[in-house]
Amino acid sequence: MAHLILGGARSGKSGYAERIAASESLPVTVVVTAESFDEGMQARIERHHVRIDRPAG
Repeated sequence: MAHLILGGARSGKSGYAERIAASESLPVTVVVTAESFDEGMQARIERHHVRIDRPAG
């Protein structure tokens, strides 16, 4: 089964996707798009990039 998760900024997409990934034994591909217009957004992008909650596979 495939899931496409869409939503606005800070809508909980990542957390929702992580819960789905944790409940399934399938390979995971994460595609994240964002533009960094300020230091705050750059910090959020970096946190997502190294997110420990994502499955190893």
